[in-house]
Amino acid sequence: MLRNLFSLDTATAKRVFGLDIMRAVAILIVVDAHATIALKEYYSGAFWHHLLPDGVELFFVLSGFLIGGILIRSYEKKQTFDRQLLLNFWTRRWFRTLPNYYLVLTGIILLALVRAWRSGLPNALPDTGILVRYYLFVQNFASYIPDFFPETWSLAIEEWSYITLPLVLWGMHRLLIGHWSRQRIVLITILLIIIGTNLYRLISALQIPMSEGELGYRGIVMTRLDAISYGVLAAYVKHYFPNSWQNHSLRTRLLVVGLCLTVLAAFTSSIVILTFYNDVGLFPAYTFYKRTVYFPVIGLSMALLMPYMDGWRTAPVSWVTFGVARAITHISLISYSMYLLNLTPIMSTLVDRIPTTSLTIGWVKVGVFWALVLVLSTLLYKFFEKPVTELRERLSAKEPTQLINERVDG
Repeated sequence: MLRNLFSLDTATAKRVFGLDIMRAVAILIVVDAHATIALKEYYSGAFWHHLLPDGVELFFVLSGFLIGGILIRSYEKKQTFDRQLLLNFWTRRWFRTLPNYYLVLTGIILLALVRAWRSGLPNALPDTGILVRYYLFVQNFASYIPDFFPETWSLAIEEWSYITLPLVLWGMHRLLIGHWSRQRIVLITILLIIIGTNLYRLISALQIPMSEGELGYRGIVMTRLDAISYGVLAAYVKHYFPNSWQNHSLRTRLLVVGLCLTVLAAFTSSIVILTFYNDVGLFPAYTFYKRTVYFPVIGLSMALLMPYMDGWRTAPVSWVTFGVARAITHISLISYSMYLLNLTPIMSTLVDRIPTTSLTIGWVKVGVFWALVLVLSTLLYKFFEKPVTELRERLSAKEPTQLINERVDG
């Protein structure tokens, strides 16, 4: 009975296994980082943590690759970009992301109100104006996110990217279709967003003293509108240059280069090396790097992984035999629910309320945290996220896929 309750029929799902690996790795990195909160002062750090890529940035690139591919294929199939294409794109994206988000956000607010009512103390919620901003995805539009449901900074960036990318493509189409091909219009759209956002960050970085630090640029919508565009650039190459994309030798070389650059970017920006920057007088240069160049470097390095991972269509037989493939696909499927549930609803609201009185207690809390994340995320996906996502198939036109066995969760 329990097996049926938590089963997601992963064995029958038609998916791209390499992309499932990327999605699973991304969410596991994110949840692992939040799990260390349970250890409190007993957490001494692990060097290998500093070599891990930024899980959120990996999500951005993967999301850009998937939704960028959908947008490009839709544009090319219809051979125009009109209001119907735009609205259908938004309908499908928002059916995928908004219901789960609003359910969890509203649940957190209601739980805080009930706790305050039962204790007779004021609730710890921000004021109504700030809460409304969360429902409109402007909680971190031009400044860093408030200390409430803070992990949603990345979702706000992604939602605004879903708005700006097709709008810019629509504008470029209307402006240039009589002069340029659709391929060139797609490319100029991607480059316009990447170059425009990087110029904005550069100008801002130069205007504000380096002594003020990184300014939280990583989590502000206005400074991160290019976040998914590096994945969209990969989707552009896949669609318009399929021979190069499918070249196994080239894929392998790009994978090696991408992995090396991703690990290097992770290490050079990690907290373990900050003391070195300060000791040799490079801290202002590091701050400038983290405000500007870091973002395209990490985005492009991760985009280099896409050809190889997209070409990894099925799991090795040994992985299937020992259940590894099924576990990876399961984690991939519930990754969005894990993202929404792990930090504020589970860690902050439940697990972190248990005092960490020793290292042993800390590790017990870590184990409880992981168990709750996996169980509750599976249930949320199976009984809410999946049914709502399936509902969009009846309310919107299905978007074209490049291969019959390609499963895109965009």
